[in-house]
Amino acid sequence: MPSPSARRAASLATRSNGVPRRVAFVGPAVWLDGCAPEAAPGLIPETFPISAGQKVAQAVADLHAFGPDATVVLDPLSIPPLGLGEDAGVSLGVLVGGMPAATDAKRLDAFDRLVSFRPALTGRQAGRQSLWRAIPPPVSDALFGEPRPLHHSPRVMSVGRSTPHREKLLLPAKHHHDLFQVLHGVSGEPLAALLRDYDVGVYVSPEPGGGFGQQVGLHLAAGQLLVTDSLAPAHGLERDIDYVHFKDAGELVAILDRLGRFPEMHQRVRVRGRMKAEQYRSSRLFARVVQDLLADVSAFGERAGHADPEPG
Repeated sequence: MPSPSARRAASLATRSNGVPRRVAFVGPAVWLDGCAPEAAPGLIPETFPISAGQKVAQAVADLHAFGPDATVVLDPLSIPPLGLGEDAGVSLGVLVGGMPAATDAKRLDAFDRLVSFRPALTGRQAGRQSLWRAIPPPVSDALFGEPRPLHHSPRVMSVGRSTPHREKLLLPAKHHHDLFQVLHGVSGEPLAALLRDYDVGVYVSPEPGGGFGQQVGLHLAAGQLLVTDSLAPAHGLERDIDYVHFKDAGELVAILDRLGRFPEMHQRVRVRGRMKAEQYRSSRLFARVVQDLLADVSAFGERAGHADPEPG
């Protein structure tokens, strides 16, 4: 007999797609500010920020009062265990980094499904279950803007903590072009206002070999021209069509030199990149993922090893 969680998921999954889902988003404030959606057709979201040292009982009580159909937990290993229970609806854990250590993986058994930002991890075992699927890092609807025509030397910024690889590639550009680097501590509306003031976003992966941080979609969504080193994975972006690629510090300086002389030279790429950013818009992405989540739990059951007791 299907468990209560699976029966509830089946009921929700068979509703018309026009019926909005109530979805709770839980996690550190920085991830909620950057990734949680605004209300949109099919989605009624509510955020519940939790910090590492916080007592979570009140937050979970508030979440239960919201009555979600599903609960999405961003970066679950960075916050205390939540003990969501059935009143949180179907649960989804979103891993923002690599595979967890074996000592942490057992905490992930509490979720009905797990997703990550890395397609190569799909199907890998984490505790008692495998990673269900991968999604690109979502970008909060509040951080979207529109590309503006450029008639002046563009203002250039980069977002991300300092690492040796980043400093190696960014330092010459910072000297030659006054590139502004946001290291940490800016999110929400202050970040949105900052993005509106800059025309070009430079992304450098934390380590050699390429990556795809949340900053990639952030720069595109804000309407900036994205200039980046290798993207791995690419999450659907096409080199020199949606973004401008550079291979080393010298080439980055050369690209910014050309933009200073010809500000509009990559305007088509900038516009195309902003269009492609719609696939990272949080409200659209999570409306689709939550519908798939409910359908999958309805078909295949809830979290491995934690089935609800059957009546009688």
